[in-house]
Amino acid sequence: MNKAVTIDGGVTEEQIAQWKAQHRKVTRIDVVDGEETHIGYFKRPSMETMTAVSKVSKTDEMRSAQVLFDGCWLGGSPVIKTDAVLFTAAMTQLNKAFTSAMSSLKNL
Repeated sequence: MNKAVTIDGGVTEEQIAQWKAQHRKVTRIDVVDGEETHIGYFKRPSMETMTAVSKVSKTDEMRSAQVLFDGCWLGGSPVIKTDAVLFTAAMTQLNKAFTSAMSSLKNL
């Protein structure tokens, strides 16, 4: 019987606390691949990252996803960065994280 393995790049609770202090919000994404769980940690994108994503997305959608991923990546399993299937699964969740904030409009 295979044993489940978690790969998180050696990230510690102290490192997560430092990231939270520096970036305010940190998102953890778990990607399960068979018996392996790969964990990645991400910050919210900066305006510079969003500008770069917008510019690149006009000509290469996959490259724009890579720019967004790299601009938000804090640490975790390095396999998420190199395995296309894990990368795509992480990007699906990362995109959800970016639409989690709610806003409203009031005419005054």
